[in-house]
Formats: sequence, structure tokens, C-alpha cells
Amino acid sequence: MGHTHSSNRPERPRNVIGVSLEDYYHAGAFQPLVEPGHWTRFESRLSHATGAALALLDEVGAQATFFTLGWVAEHMPELVRSVIARGHDVANAGFSHAGVRQLDRRGLEGELRRGHAAIAAATGRAPRGVRIPDFVRSRDRWAFDVVAELGYDYDASFRPLGRESLPAPLSRYPFTWQHGTHALRVFPVPTMSLGGWLLPVGGGAWLRQLPAPLVRHALASWPASPLALYFQAWELDLEQPRLTAVSRLSRRRHYGHLERAAYRLREAMRNKSFTSYERFLDLAPIPVAAVVRTATVQPVVLTPAPRPRHPVTVVVPCFNEEESLPFLFNTLASVRRDLASEYEVSFLFVNDGSRDATGALLEHLAHTLPGSRVVHHQGNRGIAHAIRTGIEASRDELTCSIDADCTYDPHQLSLLLPALRRGAAMVTASPYHPAGRVRHVPEWRLVLSRTLSRMYTRALGTGLHTYTSCFRAYRRSAMIGLPQSHGGFLGIAEMLVRTVLAGERVEEVPATLEVRLIGHSKLKILRVIRGHLGLLRQLRRWPDRRRDVGTSPFSSATVPR
Repeated sequence: MGHTHSSNRPERPRNVIGVSLEDYYHAGAFQPLVEPGHWTRFESRLSHATGAALALLDEVGAQATFFTLGWVAEHMPELVRSVIARGHDVANAGFSHAGVRQLDRRGLEGELRRGHAAIAAATGRAPRGVRIPDFVRSRDRWAFDVVAELGYDYDASFRPLGRESLPAPLSRYPFTWQHGTHALRVFPVPTMSLGGWLLPVGGGAWLRQLPAPLVRHALASWPASPLALYFQAWELDLEQPRLTAVSRLSRRRHYGHLERAAYRLREAMRNKSFTSYERFLDLAPIPVAAVVRTATVQPVVLTPAPRPRHPVTVVVPCFNEEESLPFLFNTLASVRRDLASEYEVSFLFVNDGSRDATGALLEHLAHTLPGSRVVHHQGNRGIAHAIRTGIEASRDELTCSIDADCTYDPHQLSLLLPALRRGAAMVTASPYHPAGRVRHVPEWRLVLSRTLSRMYTRALGTGLHTYTSCFRAYRRSAMIGLPQSHGGFLGIAEMLVRTVLAGERVEEVPATLEVRLIGHSKLKILRVIRGHLGLLRQLRRWPDRRRDVGTSPFSSATVPR
């Protein structure tokens, strides 16, 4: 990609601004917890955030370069085109928000090529610049060779930090990275030197959270041209969902002083003219050749007769889950599609006396998910009672219960249902099974839960590893009429215990338990522990029933994952 120079251009702005076109769940602070494969499950706020970014740029009279994830271009091409229609440029931020510290040379090249292709397909233009997510340090300078080899004209990824040495040609100020005959223009994030330490001040959490006089002085005294500011679109969205599972430091990094972002940016751009990188460098858009579609002879596809599907009702107890419902419904829509070849899935949401807007939101969202019904408890009766209400209201013999917070991925129902069809009365997900997994759940909580499960195993003489999971499949006829004394989390273990004591067959399936991403757990730890110890004491008063368990058809099955 070569430079294209124009002539007779009016006075050119001396500064540039870049916007990362990414949603809150793409952010680097959440990467350890949020897998790219789960991005579609989150409520997208990117249209709202982009609208706020465009309004801010209009207000200060600036054009910008929107560094766009290929994933965004692929899933929201109209949004990317609307950015160009408003007079801004679009550049490449890779495809899946993978940074240089996660990739080798080949991986980075693949990320950039895939992002490039998605952006070109969405816009009809070849992006001419790059910003690698989570930025590049001096030790990662090999990345500039990759960017140059791909023919890009400029890079906005370099962010010096701390006592970082900057061997030539690296610099705090704009420089040229020469790779063979190709000259790559590199625009570092503006920094200030404080006692020999370099602090980025040109955007993101640094701009929002450092003391205002410090940032103001650093930007005002920046000696080079251009001053290259940046921000992420999600920084202007104050109503984005809060992901609660991340560390305190990550929450501080992402959510800290979001309310200052627009003000600080407005102040930084006051009395200065800003433009996009392409306009600053006089780079003309490069159109991508339109894809020529030719008529092809479609092969004849023989469609087999549809197989009868098994009707299944999935019960979802909900108590004060307003924040997590969009994530839940997006996930369940995906589950419904995945199970559609074998199962006809209906959903029954039990609003367990929520005190927030859960009830109204459930009624609204239920219309967006085919086969959904909502049942309301007048007051909060506890998760076990909510599941029992759902089982009783189910119209299907195969009935499941899942957690509204998706700590067990509902797609794992595909592992439980075959065991239920083989004749079990109850199938429970088992993260504590030797083949099960746990991700990011606090260790103290695991120790408590595993200890309680071992105590139940010893008391009942079974081979089960998990008693406290709400993620289960039931044969409805086996559950109706089963006595139930406890309504909360204790009732979850009681349901399993009573099913075993009734001589019914219970199976467990290895599963993965993850930390809750949005909202807070309703579990009252000490109260639940006291309740479990009480239930275990009750079991000791049922010697005859425990003897029956030994001859029951109970089994602890292992299903390949």
C-alpha cells in the first residue's frame, strides 16, 4: 500500500484521534473470563456507544479513525458502514481482540489478515492502518515487521510504559519503522515522563483516572505532531452491564471514572484540530474489487424425512436477575438452535418474587424466544420451590432446570438429556466428578461445596460427586409427589437425596462450572451450611431408608464429553 498525496489541500489538522470500535465484553480486562465464542450471548451496546462517540466527534468538529475488530465488521457491517457514512475512516484492529502477548508472528499475521478481510467485505475499502489490541511495548517491536510486511501505511499500537528502554527507531514521538523498502509510520500513545517513568496520558483508563492537572499539562506541552489521542467506544456507555466476576484491579481499570471520559476527551480536544490518520497522512481510500457472483448450478440435495423430536421443557428460576436476563436469553436462543435437531425445546421462567424489574423484563423477552412462558411467585419462595413450580407446570416428561446466571453453560443440556432418555429419573451436572471442570470459581466456595458433597456421599453410600448443582434434567413423573421440606439452595440437595431414597435412578454427568459474570449470587453461605448440616443429621435418623439405597438401581454414570 503506497501513500497517495493530494494537492491544494486546505490547512491540515495537526492532531489525530482513533476510536476502538469494540463493545464492553471485548475489552482486555475481561479476556481471562469471556471467551470470544460467548460474545454473541452478551447484550450488545455497541450501537449505543458508537452513537455517543459520533456525537462527541460532531460536537468537537473532528474526523476520526475507527479501529475496528473484524468480528464487529462481520456481525455488524451496517454499523461500520454508518461510521464511514458520517465522514470517518475505518482501520484494522485484528479479528478477535488478541494482542501480541497472546500471539506469535504467524498468529498475529492471521489475526490481521482475517480482520482485514472482514472490514473489506463490510465496507468495500481496504483498511490502511492498524492498532493491535492491548497495545505494543518495546519488547514486542517484532510486531511492526508483521504490520509492515502486510503493507499497511501506519500503526497506532505503540504505548511505552514505565522505565522502558526505547532502542532506535523506537521513540515516544511519531517515528518511521523501516522494513526493507517499506516505511511504516508509527504513532505512539502520548506519554509523560515522571521521575524517569513513562505514563501514557493519551487515552483509555489513563486519561480518565490520572489527576486532571497532570493530564492537562502533559497534553498541552506535547512537543510533537501529531498528538495521537484514542478512546474505546464503550467508555462513553455509562449504562453498560457490570461484569462482577473480574478482579478488583480489572474492574477499576475498566469501570473506573467512566463518567469522566467524555469530559476529559472534550477538554483534551478543546482548541485543537483533530482528524483521522488517513486524512493526516493524505491517504486516499482504496476500494476493494467487488466480488463477481456468477450463476452456478445448484446441486440437488435430498432431504431426509424429519425425525420425531423429543419435547423438553427447561425451567429457569429467576430472582432479581434484571441485569443478567439479556445474556440469558441470547444464550438460550443459541441452545434452542443447537438442540433443534433432536429436541423441541420450551422454556418456563419462574419469577420467584423478584423485587427489581425481572418480572416485567421476563414478560417482554419471552415474546422474543419462541416457546417461552413465565410464571410468577407472589413472594420469594427460594430456588428449590421455584424449580418445583416449574416441574409441576411443565407439559413435558423431559424437564430440565438451569441457573439463570449461566454458571453452567446451558449448551451442556445436550450431555444430560441422553442419560434421561436412557431411563434415569434425575441427571445432575457434576463439576466435582473426576472428568468435570471448574473455571475461575473462588477456591473457598469450592472447598465448602465439595466438602458438603462428600458428606452426602458418605451418608447415602452413593458414588455421586455433586449434590448442590441446580443444573439438572428430570423425568417429571418421578418428581411429582416427591416430598420437599426446604425451598432455598438446601432444597436442591434435598431433591436429589429424596430421589435417591425413593429408589429412583440418579445419574451424574461431568460438566463445567464457571464463575458468574454478571450480577451477584443470592447464596447465603453460613445459612446454607447450617441447613446442610441439619439435613445430614436428619439422614442419620433414617437408617432403614439408607439400607434401601444400597439395593437401589442408583448409578453414577460417566458420559464422554
